[in-house]
Amino acid sequence: MSTLKTPPLWLLVLIVGLPQLSETVYTPSLPDVAQTFGIAHYLVEYTLTIYLFGFAIGTLFWGKISDKYGRKPSLLAGLILYVFGCVGCFYAASFKAFMINRFIQAFGGSTGSVLGQVICRDAFSGSVRGKVFSIIGSALAFSPAIGPVIGSFVAEAWQWPALFVLLSFIGLLVIFFIIILLPETYSPVPFSFKTIQLTGIYYAPRS
Repeated sequence: MSTLKTPPLWLLVLIVGLPQLSETVYTPSLPDVAQTFGIAHYLVEYTLTIYLFGFAIGTLFWGKISDKYGRKPSLLAGLILYVFGCVGCFYAASFKAFMINRFIQAFGGSTGSVLGQVICRDAFSGSVRGKVFSIIGSALAFSPAIGPVIGSFVAEAWQWPALFVLLSFIGLLVIFFIIILLPETYSPVPFSFKTIQLTGIYYAPRS
C-alpha cells in the first residue's frame, strides 16, 4: 500500500537510471576521447574509473545529506551538480579538466541512484514497494544495452562531446519534472523527550 506522497513511477525510473545511462552511453566513444586529448588508449579508461570513484563517494554523501535537508532538495542539488559536470566535460580543454568534471558528474549523479531508492522506501510499503523495486530493476536492465546504442549514434552524428549535451539536457529535464511532480517523502521526527516517551526511539525506519 502506498502513502499519499506517491511519486510517479516513471520519474523514479528516470532518477535511478540516469547515473547508469551516463556511464554506458559514453563507453563507445573511448577511442575518440583518447584521440581528442592525444593520450594512450589505456589512459582513457581512467575516465571510467574516476566516474565509478565519484559515484562511490557520492553514495556515502547524499543519504546523510537527505536525512538532514530532505530528499527533494538533496536530489535537486545533486542533479544540478551533475549538469555542471556534464557541461564541464563538454568544454574541457585538457584531459585533466575532463577527468575532474567526470568526477563532478558522477558525484552529483549518484544522488539519483541513492535517493531514488530511498524515496521508493519512503513512499511505498508492503507488497507495493516490492513491485516498484521490481519494475525499476527491470527498466534498469535495459540500460547496458540501450546506452551504447544511443552513444554510438550521437557520437557518429555529432562527435563525442555531443553526448554531454544530451546528458545535460536529460539532467535538466529530470530536474524540471522533480520540481513540479516529486513530493517530499521524508518527514524527520524532531528530537524531544516527549517523542522518546511516545515512541521509545528517535527514528523509526518506515515499514
